[in-house]
Amino acid sequence: MYLTVFLWCSSVSEEGSEVFLSPAVTYGPPGLDLSCPIAMTIAHCAEVSADNWTIRLKRQTQENKWEEVMSVDEESTSCYCLLETQRCHVLLEHPGRYALVGEPLNQEAAKRLRLAVFGSPDSSSSLGFTLRVYCVDDTPHAFQEVAVGEHSRGGRLLEEPKMMLFRGNTFSLQVCIQDVPQLLWSIKPFTTCQEFSFPQVWASSQCPLQCAFSLERYSHSSAQLSCKISVRQVKGEEQILQVYTSVVENEKGVVPFFTQSDCTVTSQTGSRAFKIPLSIRQRISATFDTANAKGKDWQLLAQKLHIDRNLCYFACQESPSSVILSLWEAQHQDSGDLDSLASALEEIGKVQSPRTATHGCSREDRDSEFTPLG
Repeated sequence: MYLTVFLWCSSVSEEGSEVFLSPAVTYGPPGLDLSCPIAMTIAHCAEVSADNWTIRLKRQTQENKWEEVMSVDEESTSCYCLLETQRCHVLLEHPGRYALVGEPLNQEAAKRLRLAVFGSPDSSSSLGFTLRVYCVDDTPHAFQEVAVGEHSRGGRLLEEPKMMLFRGNTFSLQVCIQDVPQLLWSIKPFTTCQEFSFPQVWASSQCPLQCAFSLERYSHSSAQLSCKISVRQVKGEEQILQVYTSVVENEKGVVPFFTQSDCTVTSQTGSRAFKIPLSIRQRISATFDTANAKGKDWQLLAQKLHIDRNLCYFACQESPSSVILSLWEAQHQDSGDLDSLASALEEIGKVQSPRTATHGCSREDRDSEFTPLG
């Protein structure tokens, strides 16, 4: 089985106002017969704290069209979506290419942009230095593409990337360079302020928007460059990127290439993946797949793991508990935190049904029901 991430340069969906909010994630091979659903995590750039979007999971057809699988907030027995602030966990039964698509409900709908400034000496002039400012959707893969490209050309990340919200209010994005030391540096005329139109930013998706500022120092003795880069949406948010860097050729390595921990694949596979040990998974599934006299079943397991919606999806599975655990694994790929699972099982061990609350339960009964996760 394989998993690939595809970044494209056009995010306008076929459905009018819809835009892609994620890269396309493919798992395969086609025709793969799964014994249980696969859990996949897709990073997105939507600002979801307010209800300003309708977000849908879509699948690419053989005709390269995009068809809706489900809305992420609806209930379905064929697919499961769990939307979080920066990513969406999905349970799927069919191989294919999937992506998250959003339809803005009003002009307050916003995408998260990641802003970054890179710099490198000008190859055509020993006194020249170029700053390149990128505005990309705030997903790890989009920024990673920029970082890889800059690394290959000798670019340095000059400031920690910053996030800003870009709203669907039709106003443009302005990028301006400020506070350049005029006695030490000159800048190419008519380039101090540059602008991207609203459609360029709103529909940019994973294709990075880039603008460049070409500067030249008056003397080789000027070894430092300090300035500010303002990135601002008209009638919207503004972020400032502070640049202070050496421009000496032999100091290229002073700034780390990757400085953010999320510049990684969002769905780990193979030996890198966080997995509940198989023996523990099997014990949990055997315990909870069938309701027992103490009222401890997969629904209680889901409740204690804070999975509380679209339970009808799990009810249709051959092993509801196993699928619940797959979703829990996807949620905890970054932390690999088995302790929280152990705590949930400990809580369940203390739950008493009306019968056991009346008649009591021996310590031996309780101890035989759950075993430690170690």
